[in-house]
Amino acid sequence: MKKSIMVAVFALFASFSFFAKDIPFEEQLNKAATEVCADIEGQVKSIAILDVHTEFWAVSDYIVDELAHIFTRRFGAGNVIAHDEFTRSLISEELDYQQSGAVSDETIQEIGRELGVDCVIIGDFTETAKYWNLFVKATQVETKKVLSSWKGKISKKDEDLKFQIEKSQKSPKPKIATKSSVKKETANNPLGVTVAMINENGEEVSVLHPKDVIRFKVSVDKSSYLAILCIDAHKEETWLPLQSNFIRAGESRIFPDIPGAVLRVEDGIFGNESVKVYAATVEADLPNQKKMMGTRGFKLANENAQTAEAVVNYRVVK
Repeated sequence: MKKSIMVAVFALFASFSFFAKDIPFEEQLNKAATEVCADIEGQVKSIAILDVHTEFWAVSDYIVDELAHIFTRRFGAGNVIAHDEFTRSLISEELDYQQSGAVSDETIQEIGRELGVDCVIIGDFTETAKYWNLFVKATQVETKKVLSSWKGKISKKDEDLKFQIEKSQKSPKPKIATKSSVKKETANNPLGVTVAMINENGEEVSVLHPKDVIRFKVSVDKSSYLAILCIDAHKEETWLPLQSNFIRAGESRIFPDIPGAVLRVEDGIFGNESVKVYAATVEADLPNQKKMMGTRGFKLANENAQTAEAVVNYRVVK
């Protein structure tokens, strides 16, 4: 009988020790991303991972990058935005953290719309006596509905975490570019239209390779209607389908903007390509996309209307 009791006590102790074991930082992040992905899959197609609120910038960057890696594997490279210059700029200028570190639903919705995604993910990293608590939340942009939330503990003894904290303390936070500095010099046009080709990390690029995802950012100084023409290396011209062709003053949008749509560089076609953006304050003044390409151009229906064009050129190489 005593032997049975001892065995039972030992088993209980072993079980307790197993569950009390600290889970490594990287494993916790993998668990967070996996569980959030499972919750939102089928409900959203495009995602922006904005920020993790904490005093340690390197910890925030590490968490966002790890989450982005898993989300990208699940949803596809063209459907996940994280830690590019533009999103950092939005966080710096427009995310108004309250004392609690919370972000309003209205702000999340505004940022999500500006990035052209239908789900925004933010996090919070706070200290307790023995652990760090990580909270991750996924919010649907249009409805402001919380689709998923996850909370976990990370030991203060975790080596990866200690390294990121020390990194934050030893070096200053990288300077965040503001939206005005991210924008290219405004072309000489009355609407202030600019367009820039960006890679999967949101960085501006001028060279792409076969199978690369094509994404570009359009900004305007005045509210306008848009028409976008894609011209490949063979001079083949195609109008880009748009979910919404209206862009507000001061707004920047990522295209393609249709949820789940991914535009890729065609293999076997190399050379110079471009994206041409037409903008007009009156929708009727946009080029007629139903006619042959050679007839494109502005034909003003309203003498008070304003129109503008902007082009981004890039090269496709092997």
